[in-house]
Amino acid sequence: MVTISVDITSTETIKPSSPTPPHLRIHSLSLLDQHIHNLYTPVLLFYSNDGSVPPSNRSQHLKLSLSKTLTKYYPFAGRLAGSRSINCTDEGVGFIDARVGAVLSEVLERPEPENLDLLYPSVGLWNRGSLVIVQANFFACGGLAIVTRVLHKVADICALNAFLNDWAVAARDNQAALETPLFISAMLPTPSDPSAVPTSVREGENCVTRRIVFGASKIAQLKAMVAKGGLQNPTSVEVVLALIYKNAMTVTRGNSSSSTSLILIQTVNLRPRISPPLPKNSIGNFSWFHSISPKDESEKNLIAIVGALRKGIAQMCNKYATNKTANQCYSLICDSIRESEKLMHKYGGTTVFLCGSFCGYPLSKINFGWGEPIWVCSASKIKNRIILVDGRGGGIEAWVTMEKQDMAAFERGEEIHGFASLYPSSDYLFSRI
Repeated sequence: MVTISVDITSTETIKPSSPTPPHLRIHSLSLLDQHIHNLYTPVLLFYSNDGSVPPSNRSQHLKLSLSKTLTKYYPFAGRLAGSRSINCTDEGVGFIDARVGAVLSEVLERPEPENLDLLYPSVGLWNRGSLVIVQANFFACGGLAIVTRVLHKVADICALNAFLNDWAVAARDNQAALETPLFISAMLPTPSDPSAVPTSVREGENCVTRRIVFGASKIAQLKAMVAKGGLQNPTSVEVVLALIYKNAMTVTRGNSSSSTSLILIQTVNLRPRISPPLPKNSIGNFSWFHSISPKDESEKNLIAIVGALRKGIAQMCNKYATNKTANQCYSLICDSIRESEKLMHKYGGTTVFLCGSFCGYPLSKINFGWGEPIWVCSASKIKNRIILVDGRGGGIEAWVTMEKQDMAAFERGEEIHGFASLYPSSDYLFSRI
């Protein structure tokens, strides 16, 4: 593994280019926002040096366009005021410049999570309450990795994608008129008796993260297996998630007591599923989840798990989203949040895996003026976390975090090795460029 060095060269606070009007200075958080832990969602975008913009100018280019974008996304430049609102006082977002002691190809030849961690902006380093932190990592070759971390309380992945795309539009054309985003919490009723909500989540101790790559041909094989078993038109996310979960169950059974079960929680974007649907640039959190927990061996094969995932989403959408308005959907979710203590009791003593999918979001199209990213990734250090990201050519990259002993057993699984690569070579990555 290539060992890289990352040196911080400057830190700066980027404020909106125009002040936020007084009547918008208080931004209320919906109960959904409040229910989210204080964790930062990262997106890493890697760009080669195409020569169109000198490396020395790209940082200033990013800062100026970010400042313009924050006039539309003014809550992002504010600070949390307790658990229920943001003070939109234009205090700004953190922006860090860094120099990487390596060329981009050395890092991407075998992108190890340990190296990628060095590119992340440190929330601890930027201890100023910023809801967004950006780090621009400049490689010796002129390549660039832009890492954006956004507090999950203010944006889910759909909202983060909208923000990054608008920032890229402003970067490509300084005269572009950005569309005003729809802040979801402004259109939702404020509950009169909000439940107690979580405030923080710790990164998993003694955990490791692995990048697991499923190529398009292997995904096609998995789909064919599931279709042959009677489930038609399985999606790529369904078969990949099912295979990871199936093998994770084997690992946890081997390292835990026989009475311990493993529950999979999958989050789902509800915006396109309500009536009328919310636009893609609706900002905040409007996702909910369903869970599956196979009870016996007959429910733990690939076909059965895909069926359970499909059934779970259908039931969740039927309850919370199908033919419902945003307010109706939100009201039902609020009722569910109020029952969170029952939910935690139900899951007490179990192992819970949480899956978030970035698939389907056009992160690979985010162009700040020097071309589209050659690679996009995201990883979390939260224990038992799965993040799925689109790979070009129809593949999927899964970022899986487990305890070290569980991961060691997981990596030995024959099915994982049969359908995925845990340590893909540069041939795979550079074939996507």
